[in-house]
Amino acid sequence: MMKAHLIKFTGEKELAEAVLRLGGSEASLRFFEARRETLQLYVRDVPSPAASIIKQEALARGCDAAVHAQVITCGVERGDVIIFGSAKQLGHIADKLDEMPWWDLRGLAAEIRRLTAKRAPRRAALPCGAELTFGERTLLMGIINLTDDSFFEGSRCYGDAEKAAARAVKMAEDGADILDLGAESTRPGAPRVPEEQERERMAAAVAAIRRELPRMPLSIDTTRASVAGAALENGADIINDVSGLQFDNGVAEAAARHKAMLVLMHMRGTPSDMQTMCRYDNLMSEVCSFLDEAAEKAVSLGVARESIIIDPGIGFAKDHAQNLFLLRHCESLKALGYPVLVGASRKGTVGKATGRADAGDRLYGTLAVTSVCCWQGADIIRVHDVRENKDALMMTEAIRGAEYV
Repeated sequence: MMKAHLIKFTGEKELAEAVLRLGGSEASLRFFEARRETLQLYVRDVPSPAASIIKQEALARGCDAAVHAQVITCGVERGDVIIFGSAKQLGHIADKLDEMPWWDLRGLAAEIRRLTAKRAPRRAALPCGAELTFGERTLLMGIINLTDDSFFEGSRCYGDAEKAAARAVKMAEDGADILDLGAESTRPGAPRVPEEQERERMAAAVAAIRRELPRMPLSIDTTRASVAGAALENGADIINDVSGLQFDNGVAEAAARHKAMLVLMHMRGTPSDMQTMCRYDNLMSEVCSFLDEAAEKAVSLGVARESIIIDPGIGFAKDHAQNLFLLRHCESLKALGYPVLVGASRKGTVGKATGRADAGDRLYGTLAVTSVCCWQGADIIRVHDVRENKDALMMTEAIRGAEYV
């Protein structure tokens, strides 16, 4: 009697091992990989005739599309569409839509190809001479706060450059791949610090750390061009702009001049009022659109596209449910084509989910977030506790990379 069991191949490697083990041809692997996973594409604001065409083309290729119930009768002018299919099926739909010069269906075909494209690991050279590799494993970014009032007291260095350097050395020993320095708190309700103070603290800390760690990738958390410029001149490699270039275009221009990488984060408002701006019609669509537009703006200001990293902005103009939703859907961000950074370490959403009011009690919840985001392929996880999160990453990656047996 033939017996069967259910299995979900969670990656290309695991599927290939299984096919080759049963005697399948290596040449067939690319065809099976194209069918391995059913994808869902959410398309917004589609004219009803176009929605009807998409539905018909999907059904003709053995997949499907969800549309408004009144599309068939033209009872609505426009609506959203969800397309279901494998990467291969979606590719066939894109090929057919390319032949149709109506309702921007050719533009949708290009979007389908972009969002379903397979991306190989890539390396990024940094000003310090080091390289970062994206797409092979999740990188760990350690947080060093030069501020007096960041939300987690254990991360504060109170503007002391030598203390920051000592912490940097310890984080490097614990397994950090990148260090992220901040000299202005961006916690909800935080006031701005004087620009000169932020600039001086940041430049001194970068210089002190660079003396101890000449090739450690250094990221600078700032929204001010003068701070970014001073840090880059003293040896920084990455500018981490939580405003997504909403505050100061000079941040991108400074990154471009120094051939540095640039992190663009989704945010609304400012830290003082952002938590009053949590209403969205479609959270994921709006976050992705914001990040796409911010990336295009950065490119127009001289930043190389391959130097851009994106961040969904956990805790920035999002409520608890919205934060959890974004953490559950790293794949939507990855599809945009940029490395994805997630920063949820010890934040309020971890505290609410675990019932821990004190940020000092949120380590274990943070480790769960790290494991979930690593499993989904996040490229960088930003954390306060490097050693503990490094173990969580290593264990998660060991499971994800296990061979088929």
